[in-house]
Amino acid sequence: MGEFHGLFFEYFSIGNWYPRFPEPMKNYFEILQVPENSSRDDVQRSYRRLAKLYHPDVNKSPDAHERFCEITEAYEFIMNHWPWQTIVYDDYIKTEAFEKFRQEAREKAHRQARMRYEKFKKHHEAFQESGINDIALLLTIAMRLISIILFLLLFLMPVVLSVVNHWTFMFLALFMWPFAGIIGWYIRDNRKSYLMPGTLYYTPARIRNLYTEKHPSDKPCHYCPNKTANSKPYPLELLKLKEIKYGSGGFRQHNVNYVNQNISIMVPRSQKAFVIHSVNILVKIMTILLCLVFLNITSIVWRLVLGMASGGLLSSLILLTSRTKSNTSYLFSLGMIIRIVIWLFSIMLASIVTTKPVEIVTTDSIYFVITAIIIFDSFLMQLLGFLLGKYASLPLTRQYVDAELKFKEGYQVYNDIPVLSVVYPLFRWIFG
Repeated sequence: MGEFHGLFFEYFSIGNWYPRFPEPMKNYFEILQVPENSSRDDVQRSYRRLAKLYHPDVNKSPDAHERFCEITEAYEFIMNHWPWQTIVYDDYIKTEAFEKFRQEAREKAHRQARMRYEKFKKHHEAFQESGINDIALLLTIAMRLISIILFLLLFLMPVVLSVVNHWTFMFLALFMWPFAGIIGWYIRDNRKSYLMPGTLYYTPARIRNLYTEKHPSDKPCHYCPNKTANSKPYPLELLKLKEIKYGSGGFRQHNVNYVNQNISIMVPRSQKAFVIHSVNILVKIMTILLCLVFLNITSIVWRLVLGMASGGLLSSLILLTSRTKSNTSYLFSLGMIIRIVIWLFSIMLASIVTTKPVEIVTTDSIYFVITAIIIFDSFLMQLLGFLLGKYASLPLTRQYVDAELKFKEGYQVYNDIPVLSVVYPLFRWIFG
């Protein structure tokens, strides 16, 4: 029977003739926006496209949920009842089995939409609470403000120069005004939400609640001795690599997917610890920015390095005097310390240090060094994992009991992926 269906399907999908389906079946094809002689692959492709378009996760229109269920019902029916001859299909749609199948298909579609939406909502809320969305939004606003300044500069500079110096400077408009026009067109198209492209999650009221609202709990705080965990816990995301899937679709069409087992550990935290950790984030950010702007050293790379070192020392001093444990100590393993030493040594090789006056200058090879660190650090991470085993990613300091057990089972904070292996730990160290 399967071979007959395969031959029957191939004949109808390749040839110019296809069976004349009755109206209900035609409606299913119309719902999926495919012709009646489409192949199964065409139906699958169209379903994936439409399901993504109308899924409640991404489509907020009132009828998105119902539209998604309708699409799923059509897809389920066509894929499970392909192909049909007219006489057989006419008889089938009159039976109770057909109605039962339609009901089951719709219930399955509703269940899938609801479950996926709840999962999406949970991840979306966690993403919002992490503050990453607000940081990205603030950066977007900053870039848009800069683009306004750039537009005014490109538009007014030829005019100002021609008035102050000589009229021939107006020829600069031939080069500057087209770019100003592109920026101006973009500003005009987004004028309604240009300076506020989204809504900040952390409003003043929500920030105030973070520091004043207490959550009754009997658990002790992991970060402060003799304190109760009456504040928002610290979410520690860990993963364990299960499989690496490699695919190839020909020349320059390769992909690698990391299949992880992810867990989230909520570390109990007191109000005091939450405040100290928040202060440390602010101290690190401000110290790095101040060093980048005001430190009297030519090399921007070393301004960043010294800013991070100063921020680390100040935050450690705050933790020490307040008798509070760091919430980012899990990042520091033996493998991480070795990698940091190798990074700094590589940057030193591309630098020239003078003491009178104190100055650090980097050579042109610094670009190669930074690129090599970002790209090849993941290979160094793998090598250390091979040489040191689990100790390469095992934190040097004691962690929360549940987290410590997972670290010993082989869980880690991030995968050994180029760029990510450098950027992610730096980001987590700064922003907690």
